[in-house]
Amino acid sequence: MITRGEAEELKERILQLLEEDTTNTERLLGRLDVLTSETGISAHAALLLILTQLAFDEDEARGHWEGILEHRHTLSLALGRDAGLRVATLDYFVNRNKRLTAPSLIDLEMEGAAVPHGADPLTGLASDRAFRVTLAGEMRRARRYGHRVAIALFDLDGFAALNARVGRLVADRLLKEAGLLLSNKIRDIDLAARPGEDELAILLPETTRNGAFLVAERFRRDLEAHFKRRDAGGRPADMTVSAGVAAYPDDATEVDTLITRAAGALYLAKASGKNAVLVHSAERRRFLRFDLAERECEVEVLSSGEPGARTVHNLSRSGLLFGSPEPLHVGEEVEIRLDPAGARDGSPVMALRGRVVRLEELPGGDRDRFEIGVAFDVGHGRSEEDFLEFLERAGSAGPTERS
Repeated sequence: MITRGEAEELKERILQLLEEDTTNTERLLGRLDVLTSETGISAHAALLLILTQLAFDEDEARGHWEGILEHRHTLSLALGRDAGLRVATLDYFVNRNKRLTAPSLIDLEMEGAAVPHGADPLTGLASDRAFRVTLAGEMRRARRYGHRVAIALFDLDGFAALNARVGRLVADRLLKEAGLLLSNKIRDIDLAARPGEDELAILLPETTRNGAFLVAERFRRDLEAHFKRRDAGGRPADMTVSAGVAAYPDDATEVDTLITRAAGALYLAKASGKNAVLVHSAERRRFLRFDLAERECEVEVLSSGEPGARTVHNLSRSGLLFGSPEPLHVGEEVEIRLDPAGARDGSPVMALRGRVVRLEELPGGDRDRFEIGVAFDVGHGRSEEDFLEFLERAGSAGPTERS
């Protein structure tokens, strides 16, 4: 027998299904079957519970739906027009099946009138409840098909102080603009939400941690640039955002735990100075690592030495780690040309300067005897936008193609 909680998990998707063309009875039953298969919850029973407050098991619910659709056809012929799914359901249980004595189908319309589909009334983004319900569904689908799901939680830095300075009316407009910027950064299959007063969130199906990081980082930079230009109370709004990222199944396999992981990364981003995106890690690393084991970079020591090829092990927002047959000393200034071979196909070479911050001798027998870490300034020579595009080309999933 289906429970109210299970029905609530499917409610948003069922409401969307009811908005589509339901005159094709085979298609409607087929869509309910698919939803049941994807979620493991009886969609037929969930829809009946939502519409009528009557609970059935799966087989009984599907039998009722076949009877309802047949009854709809009979009513439509008698009325000379389509009776509609809701009317047919109501009449079926009141006059034919006689299970309803106090019908409550009107509740569905009234519940959706003020805030359609669980949307936040100010920004139009999904509500916290809708975000959690959709996340639960996506995680079940990911578990079934072996996909990943990522989320990013955002907190607008200093929004309370800005609200106090410019007033609620202006602050609400700024919040709407932030929501619009976020919506413009995601795909059709993604979901943007407003879980709290100055909080935003995105749900990214079939997306890795790295892909979610790149989406969140682009939003952070765009929001910062937008609100530097945006006048609020006679001076720039200067609003920024911090974010925390986590992904299923790498960081958690339950909805609440995954949200807690992302919230923990968000807390660290705020504590580290705000206006930053951090990814959950058990080791609490400051920056995300991108696996680029097959890429090469060219390193030139600016003070002395010759350029040489190195193999990149991983790459972060502020530096890279690579193996080298010879040491580079901590403190030396170097120029790094990432994937110079890519220039042969017309791709621009990414060149950045930085200083050696790590030197570690590897165990004997390793082809690369030393592991060297370089911290660099993204703003030197090339823009941060160029750098993010390089990460996407190098194999890290980006906002238009994520896996």
